[in-house]
Amino acid sequence: MLTLSLSEARRVALAAQGFHQRRPRRATVPQLRDTIRRLGVVQMDFVNVLCPAHYMVPFSRLGPYDRAAFDKLVYRSGQFAEHWAHEISIIPAETWPLLRYRRETDRVRPWGFAKVLEERADYSASVVEHVRRSGPLAADELEPPDGGDDHRIPGAWIGTIRRGVMEAHFLRGTLAAAGRRTDFSRVYDLAERLIPGEHREQSVSYDDCRRALLLQAARAHGIGTAADLADYYRMPVRDARPRLEELVTSRQLQEVRVEGWREPAYLHPNAEAPASIDAAALLSPFDPLIWFRPRIERLFGFHYRVEIFVPPEKRRYGFYVLPFLFGEELVARVDVKADRANGVLRVLGTWFEKPKTRTIAAALSEELRTLGAWLGLEVSQKRPTSAREIVKPNRG
Repeated sequence: MLTLSLSEARRVALAAQGFHQRRPRRATVPQLRDTIRRLGVVQMDFVNVLCPAHYMVPFSRLGPYDRAAFDKLVYRSGQFAEHWAHEISIIPAETWPLLRYRRETDRVRPWGFAKVLEERADYSASVVEHVRRSGPLAADELEPPDGGDDHRIPGAWIGTIRRGVMEAHFLRGTLAAAGRRTDFSRVYDLAERLIPGEHREQSVSYDDCRRALLLQAARAHGIGTAADLADYYRMPVRDARPRLEELVTSRQLQEVRVEGWREPAYLHPNAEAPASIDAAALLSPFDPLIWFRPRIERLFGFHYRVEIFVPPEKRRYGFYVLPFLFGEELVARVDVKADRANGVLRVLGTWFEKPKTRTIAAALSEELRTLGAWLGLEVSQKRPTSAREIVKPNRG
């Protein structure tokens, strides 16, 4: 069995994610399109401390680009769609039929809402007909059930029954996303008006769906364990393992070993292994390179936790911390906040994983300036901190 060094595995993984390519001076729409297709999934998150996370993902690979052009590409071209994939995500339209098993088997969110749908079946059906007649609608533009009562769902993130019904139809594929409003709320329309028929009407068996998704995950990873590949589309590992064995048997994937990894890994046949990686990029906490935390510990020796929901006094770093990729290593982490009222990108803390060098510090400063300029903000930076000056992260 082929054995790769850890450095080789890192370079394969980074190349698969597009970090081996030189950034353009200003990214074009075709480059944005190719980046989404390369990744297969771009997770959406609207924590607006810096900017919505799905905008950061192309920036990390391509540098500055026109966000309005990105939105037009995602919602107006017919080439992409929103879907529950790795959480709520942007996917290529041709992935729509591969997620049929999710639309047909996933539980309606929030858990327990299926009972509400059963009790209000007439209202649920009327929502679809309303959208059919009126065109794209946000949930708060619907008439609430039972004559005007808002019907909030106690303790549920979904908010109201109106939104819950819309989300249920979205999960099942009856409705799709026509766009997002300035408050980031979703605008819904009939999937038949948004998803090209060749994809919407295609029928793929559940096992073929899983094989195809795992193959896409392997292409986006370059190399990964069964758990790594299964997590990309939130597939149970028990469902992924037999499908991976079939992909190895059919020679669509190669089983390999990586130095220091306990489990075997799967290598995509088109994976590139560049001699070096010349990257300098800040990564969103929801970037596909780093969202599966066991993988980044194995690949980079980098312990990472999103501390948004951690009480301030218990945080080790900060509220919204971005890892900094330099070359083939994660060398620092930066706590940032967009102070839009004052036109400032505030760098609240910087921590280096190893003793800082002038080269790393200069590259990080330049990346922060580039990010700030893209967001229309001036950078205000605190004194960087050495990793030796902070409490060592708990590796347990």
